[in-house]
Amino acid sequence: MMEKKLIVNADGFGFTPGVNRGIIESIKKGIVRSTSALANMPAIEEITNFQKQFPEVSIGIHFNLSVGRPVSPPNEVKSLVNAKGEFLGEKFVPYLLTGKIRFAEMVKELENQVKRLVEDFGITLTHFDGHQNKHLYPQFFFAALKVAKRWNISFMRSHNRYLFFKDNTGRFRKLFLYYLSHPQRLLTHSAAKLLTKYAHMRGIKTPDRLITPGYVDSSKKSFLETWLMIIEKLPEGVNEIYCHPGYPDDLLAKYATYVEERKIEVEILTSRELKKAIRDKGVQLISFKDLI
Repeated sequence: MMEKKLIVNADGFGFTPGVNRGIIESIKKGIVRSTSALANMPAIEEITNFQKQFPEVSIGIHFNLSVGRPVSPPNEVKSLVNAKGEFLGEKFVPYLLTGKIRFAEMVKELENQVKRLVEDFGITLTHFDGHQNKHLYPQFFFAALKVAKRWNISFMRSHNRYLFFKDNTGRFRKLFLYYLSHPQRLLTHSAAKLLTKYAHMRGIKTPDRLITPGYVDSSKKSFLETWLMIIEKLPEGVNEIYCHPGYPDDLLAKYATYVEERKIEVEILTSRELKKAIRDKGVQLISFKDLI
């Protein structure tokens, strides 16, 4: 039998001080072995000490073109910012889809985000993903891929989604019925798989699949029961699941809607029950560094 391996990636290091604190606690006392960093937010300045404190943890870049201020001078990425020099927020996707965002400016900003982490803070980047998965819009994706290849970032998050069911009985029938009643999800998930295949063709590697609860039933990452069932039913091979541990603060409330649940995630990711389940099921916790 193949081994069951799991990368638990905490998204958004650098987002806010409270998020950083939650991620650190989920590493020290819990099951997190990987994180993705937001290069453009003020709390990212803690990343150098973080890497020194946790050299075994893989650090990726959480590409972001929608929240906060750009790393680039605003006048050099005019199509990405509003009159205040801030990213467009909820307007980013409509502008992207209507051709108002310049591809060259996306590349410039994403490259400057990588430069900030690598050159300013001395970070060794192992992988990339995107804030709110907005990097899965094709124009954004191709810009991110171009920058990742240029900077020898060799891994990215898999978007071969493995939709999680509390009850796996009749799994294929349930998947068929779900996608039949949610054709938009079928389109977006299929497109994401195609982008993953394209990244593989370009030499980017990924885990085998992305474990995704919360689509087909009431399972959520803010429920301990969900995590225990994921460990119980984890497929063989290399799996990834992303999470959002953190402690709410004013900055997080300004930019995010998923706020109070982050504190619950810290409690779950550090819980004795979850760590015991992982040991009992022989699941190997790894990071992207272990795939190199």
